[in-house]
Amino acid sequence: MQTYLDFPSPPLERSAYLTIGNFDGVHRGHQQLVSEMVAAAHVAGCLAGLLTFDPHPLAVLRPDVPLAFLTSPEERAELLAALGLDFVLILPFNRSIAALPADEFMRRLVGRIPLCALWIGPDFALGRGREGNAVRLAEIGRELGYQVMVTPDYDWQGEPVRSSRIRGLLAQDGAVDLAADLLGHPYQTWGEVATGAQRGRRLGFPTANVMPPAGRLLPAFGVYVCWAWRENRGYPAVVNVGIRPSFDNGQPTIEAYLLDFAGDLYGETLGLSFIARLRGEMKFADISALIAQIHADAEAARLLLAAPPDHAGSWKLEAGSWTLEAGASFWTELSHTADWAVRVIGDSQRQLFARTAAAMYLLQGADPSRPITLARAVQVEASNPPELLVAWLNRLLLGQELDEAMYTRFEIHELSATGLAGVAYGYSGAPAHTGIKAVTYYDLSVEETGAGWEATVTFDV
Repeated sequence: MQTYLDFPSPPLERSAYLTIGNFDGVHRGHQQLVSEMVAAAHVAGCLAGLLTFDPHPLAVLRPDVPLAFLTSPEERAELLAALGLDFVLILPFNRSIAALPADEFMRRLVGRIPLCALWIGPDFALGRGREGNAVRLAEIGRELGYQVMVTPDYDWQGEPVRSSRIRGLLAQDGAVDLAADLLGHPYQTWGEVATGAQRGRRLGFPTANVMPPAGRLLPAFGVYVCWAWRENRGYPAVVNVGIRPSFDNGQPTIEAYLLDFAGDLYGETLGLSFIARLRGEMKFADISALIAQIHADAEAARLLLAAPPDHAGSWKLEAGSWTLEAGASFWTELSHTADWAVRVIGDSQRQLFARTAAAMYLLQGADPSRPITLARAVQVEASNPPELLVAWLNRLLLGQELDEAMYTRFEIHELSATGLAGVAYGYSGAPAHTGIKAVTYYDLSVEETGAGWEATVTFDV
């Protein structure tokens, strides 16, 4: 995916479908709109692109109104890449842009991007005074040569999915689990680790003081279960967001206690994926009560993180081997002259990719009964589903070597024909017998069938 930080120069040559908006959080509604547009654009032989603004228009037009963000423009672009977009345009927003009439803005846009279809939501508007609503944009489109496609609001479990609703769930209630349902992935923030008072270290629980970027939304004060990320490697963590009332700190902070990490994090950038809220902030009568509560929080975190979501399915032990509760025969080992080969089936592309990863680790003797103690974030892009599957599996094998781990759970957050973003969960360990070196292109196939999806994969051992 190509990222432009202003209108492309020289102008694009191929016609394009485009959607415009803030897309803060890249939630399920955004994902639905983008996925449908990408599919339609590629069937028509056009590029699929997205235009977003930086800073947020409200930060320029109403600087007096506080606005906390779910994602930075860079994070949005990273999430969107997995949805199959060909390009993202991050347009600098200022008062000059805000003052442009809708027709003038669209003329500038069409002068750089040969637009054949504009995809928007029902409440979308642009231009001075928000005059460029769906009706006006369609009028301008008839003159400039593009069509307008208005997509309905996206509902999840009977409620509309909006960034404002997600902000409310996080900031008011700390409902990170409900927010994750609407986002389609856990809420995450990144920040530099700064030197703190080091009280946690003296208590035997060293914490990282994470400084999020200005304007970033923080969940309501309380204690949370998180995955803490050093680049793409995830560690179980207990995170306190608040003012530390037992020490009368007074200033809001984020303190992360990584359960299985020993080392110096100062100056590093640490990511936090919020999985569950354990409790609100508490003031303790003495240090011993605080230490006891930290022990309890750590144990609760381990239990919650030990069984993460798995798009392959639910596991069960049957006749001495691990299979899935639903679709127990999801993979079959094929006869092969030298290497290992499997055929895998799934109801969807997401399930197929998760199940193929599961089969790859079962072949190496992975034990799904082992509690999850680590995570590996994976993001890959490719030209088509077969190449994407190979890229996904080979990236997992690289992570296996880097983490010295075996993976048994696979959560895929965003997926298209050309991009994937997900997380593999596992435990420290090594193959029980011969390890897989790589996934090959020999006899490779990935196809959608009348019954779902099917893949044939050969492994180099």
